[in-house]
Amino acid sequence: MSDLEQVVATLREAPSVAVLSHVNPEGDAIGATLGAALALRGAGKVTAAYNASPLPPSLENLPGADEILREVPIRTAYACYLVLDTSDLTRTGGLLDSRPDHAVVVNVDHHAANTRFGTVNWVDPEASSAGELVYRILRHGGFSLSTVVATNLYAAIQTDTGSFQYGNTTPAALRAAADLVERGAAVEQITAGLYENHDPREWRLLSQALAGLQVSADGRVAWIEVTIAAQQWAGIGMEATEGFINYVRAVRGVEIAVAFKEVSPTEVRVSLRSRGPVDVARLAQAFGGGGHRNAAGCTLRAPLAEAKARVLAAASSYLI
Repeated sequence: MSDLEQVVATLREAPSVAVLSHVNPEGDAIGATLGAALALRGAGKVTAAYNASPLPPSLENLPGADEILREVPIRTAYACYLVLDTSDLTRTGGLLDSRPDHAVVVNVDHHAANTRFGTVNWVDPEASSAGELVYRILRHGGFSLSTVVATNLYAAIQTDTGSFQYGNTTPAALRAAADLVERGAAVEQITAGLYENHDPREWRLLSQALAGLQVSADGRVAWIEVTIAAQQWAGIGMEATEGFINYVRAVRGVEIAVAFKEVSPTEVRVSLRSRGPVDVARLAQAFGGGGHRNAAGCTLRAPLAEAKARVLAAASSYLI
C-alpha cells in the first residue's frame, strides 16, 4: 500500500478528524486545512479546523475561515489528527500537546525536510503545495469536492505557486487548479481576498519597510526590516507582512531576498525567497527553520541587529 493509500484508508476509517497546520499560516496552510476539513465533514466525519495563530486578513474571506479554532492545546479528543504543510510537529504551536495516546497522527506535507513525525506519513517534495496533496487525497478517496472545498484548495495552490509564477508550478499543479475551477472554485473571490483587500495601514507599514530596503554590494542579496516601532507607527501588526518579501524578491539581480520581522526585542522572524537554483530552505535550516527551495523561513531568538548580521553573513557565504 502506498503512502497516499494509507492516508486515504486512515481518513476513511476515522469517525472524527481534527485538521491543523503550522503557526503563522499562509494561504496554502489555511486553504488546505479548510479544504480538507470541509470535505471530511461532508463525508460525515466529526471534523474541525485548528490553527494556533491568528488568520492573516487576506485569508479571512475563504469559505469556513470563521470556523477555525485557536484552542491551544486542542481539548476535544479526536480519533485522528490530520497535520498539513508542517515539517515538524513543534511547528503546530502546541495544538497536539494534549492529544489522546491512542490517536492517529496523519502527516501530509511537501517539505523535503519533514521529520516524518506522524503515525502515517505522506511527504511529496515534488508537489506544489499542501493544497495539491489534499486535492489528490480527496480524489483518490472518492470524497466530494464541493464548491467551497474547491475554492479553498485553489487558493492553497495559487498562493504557494505565487499565482502560478514560481518554479513549483508543475503540470500536475495546473491540472489540479483547472479541475478545481471546473468544480466551481471562486477564482475572482479568492483573488479579491488575496490581492485586493488591503487595510490602508498595511501600505503605511510597507512604505516604512521599503524605505529601508538595502542591497548588498554585489547586488545578490536584498533585505528589509519590519520593526516593532514601525508596526506601532502604522497601527497594524505582523499579520499584515506576509507578502512584503515579494517586493524584495522582485529587485533586479537579487538572488536571495530577506525580510526581518521583529516580534519582540529578543525574537525575529525571518522570511527568505530566492530565484532559480538557490536553495533558501538550506539557509533556513541552519537557523532551525525550513521550507522550500525558493521560499523558506526561520525564527531567531536574538535582537534584530544580531539576527540581521547572522543571517546576512550566512546568505553571503552561501552564494560564494
